[in-house]
Amino acid sequence: MQLSTKNIAEMSILLALSAVLEVVFMLFPSLPQGGSVSLSMLPIFVLAYRYGLGLGVLAGGIFGLINFMLSGFQLYGVWQSFFLDYLFAFMVLGLSALAFKINKNSIVIFGIGIFVGSVARFLMHYVSGIVLFGEFAPEDQAVWLYSLLYNGSYMGASFLLTLLVGLALFKRLILPMHHAA
Repeated sequence: MQLSTKNIAEMSILLALSAVLEVVFMLFPSLPQGGSVSLSMLPIFVLAYRYGLGLGVLAGGIFGLINFMLSGFQLYGVWQSFFLDYLFAFMVLGLSALAFKINKNSIVIFGIGIFVGSVARFLMHYVSGIVLFGEFAPEDQAVWLYSLLYNGSYMGASFLLTLLVGLALFKRLILPMHHAA
């Protein structure tokens, strides 16, 4: 993957937007072991839509590092969380490009891409919840169910928020960007 100056500039601007959105949403409460509702995934989806899988995964990984720094380098006592909850969780947002590739002019496909990326990110957090944070599950609840409910709560809300805003902006923001690229 070769990056042009335009790619790097646009990625920088959209990553900055993701960071701003993350900080704005940090004003709202987050869950005890991390995780909060945010719109910060949307700019990553825009990059994956415009430039494909490689740049989407790269941008997601860079944002994972930014998100880790914004969270105050919190790993909740488990260093492996850096990979599952930050780096890989945001890299997989780029998988949305696989859906976007089907039809760049379809708002439905754009929504499916957001779903694909959000589910992939949820799965990273879900595995982390089982493997790394199972100790927080109530004694009377299976670890897999605890992780499903815990991570599903904020990821489900983040997905819906991102989907609604993404679909609302598709014709005004996303689609014209594709035709200009």
